[in-house]
Amino acid sequence: MSEIKGQLLGIVLVVAVFGVVGTVLVTAFQSAAKKVSQKIEDVTDPTPASSGTQNNDDILYGVELLKY
Repeated sequence: MSEIKGQLLGIVLVVAVFGVVGTVLVTAFQSAAKKVSQKIEDVTDPTPASSGTQNNDDILYGVELLKY
């Protein structure tokens, strides 16, 4: 009987470890995907980050250069 309990405990521990590792990986990938999409939006956004410091034509020209 104790052998069966030990095997069941081992199976439960393996499933728990895979669940924890899977959760950590999913969270890390979602966070990385959000950061990448935010950086892409920052690059392709033609509006200046600070108001009045740059001309809109300069920013649009920079965006056009990035497309090549």
